[in-house]
Amino acid sequence: MINVEPAVIIHKGNVSYDFSFAELAIKYLETDDSAYLQRISKLKATEHIFKHTKHFNYNVPRNSKIELVTYLLSPVNIKKRILDNFKENLRYAKENVAQTDLPQKICLQYLPKDFNYSSNLFFTFGYDLGVVYGKNSSVNLAHPHYLRRPSEIKYYSIHELHHAGFVMLKNDFMPSLDISNYKEMTQLIEYFTHLEGMGTFTALDIRKKERAINDDKDYVVLQDSNLMKEYEKEFLDIYFHFKNNPDKLLNQEDWNILSVLSNTKRLWYTVGAMMAETIDKNLGRDKLVGIISKTSQNFVDVYLNTKSEGHR
Repeated sequence: MINVEPAVIIHKGNVSYDFSFAELAIKYLETDDSAYLQRISKLKATEHIFKHTKHFNYNVPRNSKIELVTYLLSPVNIKKRILDNFKENLRYAKENVAQTDLPQKICLQYLPKDFNYSSNLFFTFGYDLGVVYGKNSSVNLAHPHYLRRPSEIKYYSIHELHHAGFVMLKNDFMPSLDISNYKEMTQLIEYFTHLEGMGTFTALDIRKKERAINDDKDYVVLQDSNLMKEYEKEFLDIYFHFKNNPDKLLNQEDWNILSVLSNTKRLWYTVGAMMAETIDKNLGRDKLVGIISKTSQNFVDVYLNTKSEGHR
């Protein structure tokens, strides 16, 4: 029998801020008791991450949840070095994210007026910066980005929780990476430009108000109008490369191009946020959020139409 307090879950309206993974990870790293790994492997948060790894083919153990959890919390001696910082991040997340319910309050301003969450925001140790799967999302409090600057936890909690609402409005649809032709790649690009653009845009205003624009590279890029013109051109070149050849089969070079959107230049995030901001500014918030439930081609099309009419 493990001597551990009940999992810490802070309920705020229709969102549950779930710290159980983070709390049990601390217990495991403090005691080296592998029984905690078993407990963690049975959490909803772990199920969430496990489903995400399988859907997006992450380079982590995908055979079982216990293997995944063990991997995320290894090597133990290295993970212990950041334990004090992790505890500080956990405290910060409870006080400045969950107790204030700031993510839900902000996100609802960027979702349809009749939308209601039914979601968990999990706080974990290990994995990506933050991810969404279905109606739930998570934030990895042990990520180096948050260890360097804990205030980023607040802004990315907003980003990730918006994703959860976005996916709910898509009827839980998330595109598969198991695709073979340019038409499917075009649809994947449209979806993730829409998803990540909206998530990035949702946190933009509060970052401006709190002078946190320079704390994240995506927002630094967004303030550079000349660079954004270059990024937009590069994005549209990539987009129409695929869109104009729908029947062509994908090759490895095409997948390498995709990394420019998702990783190296993060065009999904920056150009997507610029698109969202342009639609919001010129057509209004209701128009912007009304597009979410439609196919994401609409997001790109509305932006291009707005741009062609001389708006920015």
